[in-house]
Amino acid sequence: MGISLDAQAYQRAAALFGETISALSDAEWELTVSDEWTVISTVAWVVVGDSQITQAIDNGEIVAVTEFDAAVLGSNPVAAWRGTAVAAIASLKVVGSSERVVRHPGGRFAVADLLGQRVTENLVRAWDVGLAAGRPVAVPVDLADACLDFWADHSDAVLAGGVLPEQPIEPPDDADAVTRFLALTGRSARG
Repeated sequence: MGISLDAQAYQRAAALFGETISALSDAEWELTVSDEWTVISTVAWVVVGDSQITQAIDNGEIVAVTEFDAAVLGSNPVAAWRGTAVAAIASLKVVGSSERVVRHPGGRFAVADLLGQRVTENLVRAWDVGLAAGRPVAVPVDLADACLDFWADHSDAVLAGGVLPEQPIEPPDDADAVTRFLALTGRSARG
């Protein structure tokens, strides 16, 4: 049995993302991550998504993110990320917070499921930013494996689309957990 995608897993994934963006030079914030994303828009996406953890625990509901603006980061994107991550971690320290079920526009939503999504998002977006900057990020094997287990239990969400950032690709037959995790999120371990 592997690790679970709990508050500690979120903290580790968020720390990896934070380390990745903290290493960026001023010029690297404008690098292209994909056809539609720059580093700055990727960081804004993570910040807005991670703020849902605090919303869910403190307010008992999750507001769906339909639009976001990189202006949410202000003049210091790393500080904006740090403030959001610290607030989420503080909210998760409330006893029983990850076991809560909260309101969502689509119905009831478990905070534990939100954590699975946020761990996944932090890992793949760290990967994306590191790749764009020419400094590949080593995704922890145990977190990749836990994310694979999480999404296997949520295959209906994967098949419905829109939950994972990209369409899954077929990994090699002998792929390790990190390669399979990246493939699930539409990424190749080779970049």
